Amino acid sequence: MEVKDNTSPINLLSSMKTLFEYDDIKNLPQHRLKIRQTNLIPAVCFYNGSFVPIHGGHINVLEEAKRYINNLGTHELLGAFISPSHSGYIANKLNPEEIIGVGHRLSMIYLAIENLDWVMVDLFEIFQAYSTPLFIIMEAFMSRVQSQIVDGKQIDVFWLHGEDLLGYMNPFDGIIRLGFHSMYVINRGDNKNIINEKCLEDYYDKQWQKIRRLSSFPER
Repeated sequence: MEVKDNTSPINLLSSMKTLFEYDDIKNLPQHRLKIRQTNLIPAVCFYNGSFVPIHGGHINVLEEAKRYINNLGTHELLGAFISPSHSGYIANKLNPEEIIGVGHRLSMIYLAIENLDWVMVDLFEIFQAYSTPLFIIMEAFMSRVQSQIVDGKQIDVFWLHGEDLLGYMNPFDGIIRLGFHSMYVINRGDNKNIINEKCLEDYYDKQWQKIRRLSSFPER
């Protein structure tokens, strides 16, 4: 008798899909969204990525961004949304042995943010029928923020990046036109063991100057 392996990635994906209705995927979660308490500009964060797997650096980006935005004196952060990449995108990025199934990846994300009562997972991107260009994903995110969240048209959206993306000049000027504010969070403390640290810092500083021209706010 053949015994089926119910832990395969395909079966995990099927199981995850049975947990969510279409509205769960289309609608932004709001169960951890803070109620406005000031007259400051309301803000939310959009943090997309592979998260294969999610780790301490990702959590640091969220916490540092929260601290920075709240210290601006102009904005009140209502919450943050993690948008995990579609499996098709990950399949093109990683070797087969590095790929983690959707169910496993989402489970780790939910566990990692369990104590971050202002962070939610947006399922829209990960459960698209196929890998969708980031511009479309972000356009849909902005549209849902404005139509689904109270006072959504007043909300500023901060697009979060980790320091790994400093190696690339920001090519998404179209996304900035959508209304996103780009923010980079740098873990400089993690670079102490790099032999050529001075060169790295000089490189980062040059990249910052380029990116600042495209951003509405100073980068962290």
